[in-house]
Amino acid sequence: MTRTGTSILLLSALLAFGLPRCLQAQATGATDELSVQQFFEQLNERTTPFEQFRFLSGPPVQRSPALQGFAQQLLATSSSFLGRPNDAIREFPIHDESEAPPALPDTTGFDVIPAVDWIATQAGGRQVIMVNEAHHKPQTRLLILALLPRLRALGFTHFAAETFLDQPMQAGYPTAKSGYYTREPVFAEIVREAARLGYTLVPYEFTDKGDESQQARETGEARNLAEVLARDPEARILVHAGYGHVSKSAGTQPDDADPMALEFMRLTGLPVLTIDQTRLTWEDGHAAERLSREFNVTSPSVLLDRETGSAWSAFPDQFDANVVLPASPASALRPDWLELGGRRRAVTVDMASCIGHLPCLAEARYANEGNDAIPADQFVVLAPEETGTPLYLAPGEYRLRLLGNDGTSLADHALIVPSTTPIGAQGAKAAP
Repeated sequence: MTRTGTSILLLSALLAFGLPRCLQAQATGATDELSVQQFFEQLNERTTPFEQFRFLSGPPVQRSPALQGFAQQLLATSSSFLGRPNDAIREFPIHDESEAPPALPDTTGFDVIPAVDWIATQAGGRQVIMVNEAHHKPQTRLLILALLPRLRALGFTHFAAETFLDQPMQAGYPTAKSGYYTREPVFAEIVREAARLGYTLVPYEFTDKGDESQQARETGEARNLAEVLARDPEARILVHAGYGHVSKSAGTQPDDADPMALEFMRLTGLPVLTIDQTRLTWEDGHAAERLSREFNVTSPSVLLDRETGSAWSAFPDQFDANVVLPASPASALRPDWLELGGRRRAVTVDMASCIGHLPCLAEARYANEGNDAIPADQFVVLAPEETGTPLYLAPGEYRLRLLGNDGTSLADHALIVPSTTPIGAQGAKAAP
């Protein structure tokens, strides 16, 4: 079989699975044709994040050199979906060993401000604000969640996310049919919040299969967003994207493509506020951690120059501001930012029945949503000592389900998280 024939088959498998195009491109470069073909055939047979996680973390995949790279990225994404965000980072680290610029901001010349507050001050008169994320780092979704109510109060009307499928809230709540990255509980909470606030949800991914180039994707996304304003010239849009799509500098995407944000500005003539959360990766992230600790960052934040009042951007030709995230201990199994700024609390639930059935998935769904809903939170247990690990839940009523390593239900019952009792084991109870 020729390399071209292999690429076509792999691409067909990836498209059937619904994976993002960045992973599609990586897959077509694999060299072991038969094993990669079988990999995607078997992956496509597994329809839930838990099934995919068990497959991706199993020996047949992990022992195959030809599958590493894109398979590890898929595993990292699955780990993020299943409540293990630090594992996701370890499984797919974005290595950047370059030294940080010598003139990083310090506390003698810069002040720190929550990014949501600074963006709100910049929103007046703007129709479009673009914020990016690292797809396997759910912590980069906290800013969007905080921005939704602030920008809605300022008159923003549309929330656009590249991961959305045609009708992300068709069921009245987020499901696997809402999108790909929306399968992760924090992203699902973003979808619920946007719908609750009355935003129009906008899918804008480029879906024309006739041109698979990076430039076609960037330009196609920009055109889809521009069409929103063509239909409604008064619309104000918060755009959520991955990585470099929100750059305003030519040739900064793969294959020297011009990014979506720049293409959108060319099409519409509108200025765009672009916010980056992904590029402070020098020294394998240690430089960003130093910044976070020096400024005592406790929420996604922007650094303001005391002399000029302008926001710091490490890449001013590309982004209007770089966000500094709170430092999070890499050793934490479930970092405390999962409280989502106080929306949720750590709740200990009974996972004892998982022992002997590992890996085991604990998932808590809102009681008023269907069995196809993305859980409010979930956690995959890999070792007996992890059965005391908390879920992060807001006060309310849930259905708790435990699934064993063969997908069998080990427990299924109602769960109540009161609003006034202490956090921890006493803060939740199984309903009779």
